[in-house]
Amino acid sequence: MAWHHIIPFSLLREVWNRLVDQQIATELAEARVAIRQYLVLCDRNQRNLDDLIDRMRAENTEQKRAGHHQLRPIEVFEAHQLATVAVWPPWNAVEGPRRRSDDPQDRYFDRFTSGLRAGEAARMSVIETLFNNFQAFAGAGPAPGPGSLRALIQAASTARPIVSCDLPIRYRPEMWVDDGAGLWRKRREGEGNTVAGQ
Repeated sequence: MAWHHIIPFSLLREVWNRLVDQQIATELAEARVAIRQYLVLCDRNQRNLDDLIDRMRAENTEQKRAGHHQLRPIEVFEAHQLATVAVWPPWNAVEGPRRRSDDPQDRYFDRFTSGLRAGEAARMSVIETLFNNFQAFAGAGPAPGPGSLRALIQAASTARPIVSCDLPIRYRPEMWVDDGAGLWRKRREGEGNTVAGQ
């Protein structure tokens, strides 16, 4: 078994890196709001979030030169913790067989349609909208401006009530089909519960 991203890891990493860059390198008010909204979307149970976000700014060279009060830099373990939250939100993972014949290889949206409970199906639809919003944000270039940050803030705020959860979608046999030779794939909508070779 393995955890499979729905929105590709590479896109989540890109969004996160741009948010961190904007938080550190700019004075945009939207940068702080966007990174906070993104982190709350990823994990609603984060503690000391505001302190950690403020301490990210300790890397801002303009702030250091201006002699503003010195922020304690974020620790390496704290940076790793935030990065993990940012790229492994529980709402974006599905447990399933490791060896897949339909594995998107971190390049495509991994849409699940069969075997989902009603709340999971609703979540999948909102995650697909988030995917489009994240692509637009990443496509805004290495330094997204206030408009792109505001769009991301709105997308995260709108999605949070629906996608927010504490656990990924766990493995259920009705979600998967044995393709034979040790490979599995997602069951497609309307496909029966037959096993390959039977």
